[in-house]
Amino acid sequence: MTGINILAVDTSMNACAVAVQNAAGDIFQTIEFMERGQAERLLPMIIEIVGQAGITLQDIDKYAVVTGPGTFTGLRVGLATIRALAQGSGKPAIGVGTFDTITDDPNTCIVLETKRTDLYVRAPGYEDACLSPDDLAAILKPEWTLLGDAVGRAPGSNRKVEMKSVPLDRLIALAAQMPANGLPEPIYLRGADVSLARKKTVTIV
Repeated sequence: MTGINILAVDTSMNACAVAVQNAAGDIFQTIEFMERGQAERLLPMIIEIVGQAGITLQDIDKYAVVTGPGTFTGLRVGLATIRALAQGSGKPAIGVGTFDTITDDPNTCIVLETKRTDLYVRAPGYEDACLSPDDLAAILKPEWTLLGDAVGRAPGSNRKVEMKSVPLDRLIALAAQMPANGLPEPIYLRGADVSLARKKTVTIV
């Protein structure tokens, strides 16, 4: 089966990250760490990495972008750019949530920056939520590894791994398997969408 060319973008955290997987399966990527300025850098980075992959934008068969949760401005930059490229080319665009793209390890608690006093959290056995550091401390388990761009603000565990961008190879792999379903939309965990962590109900039969 002939491979496809996939362009992937992540601006959900404190970085501007772009990767291309060409039809041969080779991955080319570039990441610049920044808290602002993604809007100015993203398109030049896309053009650069597409060229390194030996193709052009016209050769892209599928687009992928991280949809959140994450920094509000960064998410808008990545989504707007990929939506525009997909609409202009008529090619599909896949949105993948930040939590899903980072890991599916059952012993990892993902902690992301909101730029406010609370944190975006995906904790094993709990619903995705916006939590205060104190609320997070109340549910932390000693066996969990903390992973994300806000682990420095998280209490407790010494097993903390800071990251400023999602694993781009994982983003590409997930997007390659997913069917297109319209243009990707942002995922926000705030306002009416915010919920306090609640333990999932487990029924034993």
